[in-house]
Amino acid sequence: MNRRKRQKVGALALVLVTALLAGCSGAGAKTEPQQDASQADSPPGTSATAKKPEPATLRILTELASAWPVQKDWAVWRWVKEKTNITMVQETQTGPESMALAIASGDMPDLFSIFPGDAQKYGPQGAFLDLSKHLDKMPNVKAFLASRPDVAQRMTSPDGEMFQLLNDGSGVSNQMVWFYRDDIFKQHNLQEPKTWDELYETAKKLKQLYPDSYPFVFRHGLGTMSTFAPSFGIYPSFHEDMNTGKMKYGATDPGFKTLIEYLYKFNKEGLIPPDWLSMDYKSWTQFITTNKSFITVQYIGQIETMNAELKNGAHLKFMPPPLGKGSKPYLPKGDIEVFGFGVSSKTKKLDAVLRFLDFAYSKEGKDILSWGKEGETYTYENGKRKLLPQFKTPVDLRKEAGIMTAGTYGLFDYEAMMSLSNDNERYSYQEAEKYRFPIVEVLPPLKPEESMSISALQDQIEKYYKTSVTKFILGETPLSQWDAYVSELDKMGLQKLLGVYQTGLDRIKAKK
Repeated sequence: MNRRKRQKVGALALVLVTALLAGCSGAGAKTEPQQDASQADSPPGTSATAKKPEPATLRILTELASAWPVQKDWAVWRWVKEKTNITMVQETQTGPESMALAIASGDMPDLFSIFPGDAQKYGPQGAFLDLSKHLDKMPNVKAFLASRPDVAQRMTSPDGEMFQLLNDGSGVSNQMVWFYRDDIFKQHNLQEPKTWDELYETAKKLKQLYPDSYPFVFRHGLGTMSTFAPSFGIYPSFHEDMNTGKMKYGATDPGFKTLIEYLYKFNKEGLIPPDWLSMDYKSWTQFITTNKSFITVQYIGQIETMNAELKNGAHLKFMPPPLGKGSKPYLPKGDIEVFGFGVSSKTKKLDAVLRFLDFAYSKEGKDILSWGKEGETYTYENGKRKLLPQFKTPVDLRKEAGIMTAGTYGLFDYEAMMSLSNDNERYSYQEAEKYRFPIVEVLPPLKPEESMSISALQDQIEKYYKTSVTKFILGETPLSQWDAYVSELDKMGLQKLLGVYQTGLDRIKAKK
């Protein structure tokens, strides 16, 4: 499920949320929760205290990740309890409406693992606590925000509220990159394509060599446009123009049209699979591991994961992004975190919640929630930490110990994951850093009334964009109709959306 789908809920759930919060809190929907009396005198952290604070049990709602299913006995939660005397009970979402229904149920968990869009949507309704009012009880969080004003900015609403604490440190794992079968290229004396023209010609050669193949494969449907488009100088959505500093909508840019023209040719000539729009992870894996595809884009960690599955000398290697249109090829700037913590405004255990969060953002918390414990997850060799043999890949750490899974950390030391990587994988991370687009594909936060004024319009434009771009690529609508597509977006109210987001961006810049 992509990020946008996760950030949307059905109309019924939204009505339930609004009604319940209004009913429970009356006119004071943002009323601060009562503190648990048993926790009232507990310190925010435990690293410097000789006496353990009072025990507490907290519930946290997180995403359900099929690649590393939640385990009740994950060591990461045991380490949290040892350090904070807090027992964490993890609950998982079952669908895109899970969060809204949990809020509307009247039985909210104490903590939520959420995206910024969730925080901006439900925080002003009174669902999440404004954490800016509690920073004095979280000195480690306060110090982190002071050291990272860029992160603090992304979690702060226009009126100064902080309905979320963003994670930090593992964002590099969100980086999308290009990689290719270097063994196949070497075998047939093929060169890495430097441009999209060369990518097209190389794909055609591979198709001739392997007639049953689809040389170029990707699995995020139209979401993959955000990976392709930076090499054409844009993102496909709303973003700050790196040349003008103004908000723009990349899906109307001439560079985006050029990208769509390329994809139309790839689709028409069978150079990408016919189910590119709906391909899932399992299908993508089969294409990569069975000599059906040789060039792809995916999360950077998948290079290592796939190389562990490939046999008989097959091998994947990082590939610099091919240049589409402009002066420099780019990857999306994907080294930021998009998950974080939201605190229920109804929690009865506020001091315990603040204690957990402050530990998660402390030096001690960062260390143990990234590496685990000596003798249990790692040992020392020649003065350096080395993870135990049972942890062969980062996925093993997640599946077996819960390390770097949703809701289990605040700050993360990514060197723990990198310590499992070989030279080929380290090369990928080093190279990817050279090609990151200067602009982040993150919308400026809006005031509640601003968001409400454009909500329906944004949904309409997004739907029209998806339908139109799909038809262009499939050849159902000729590219000669591109100007009509752009004109229709303007008629629908595109300039209104740009104006509202420009107001949000100007507000951020005024504070710098």
